[in-house]
Amino acid sequence: MSHQKLSLIHPLVEHLMKQQDIGEWRSALIENGIMTREEVIALDHKALEACYKTFKTMQLLHCDADHILSEIERNQVCWRVDLSEDYRHGVVCY
Repeated sequence: MSHQKLSLIHPLVEHLMKQQDIGEWRSALIENGIMTREEVIALDHKALEACYKTFKTMQLLHCDADHILSEIERNQVCWRVDLSEDYRHGVVCY
């Protein structure tokens, strides 16, 4: 597992989770054979969130980097980049 790949996957998964509702999470877990309908219904919100997040992360880990990048672009994923004060001034000037 490459760190660079995970650094792309985590923001994408977080973004997807914010764009979808709990019903979509449940459906994805059921449709992909991860859990049965009864198992999914029995989960509380935190457990369902953890299951879906793990599922999406593992699904994307098996994709190549080009696919992940195209998903990032297609979903218009943005994430915060923390720059030190020195670099921040350079970026503003640029």
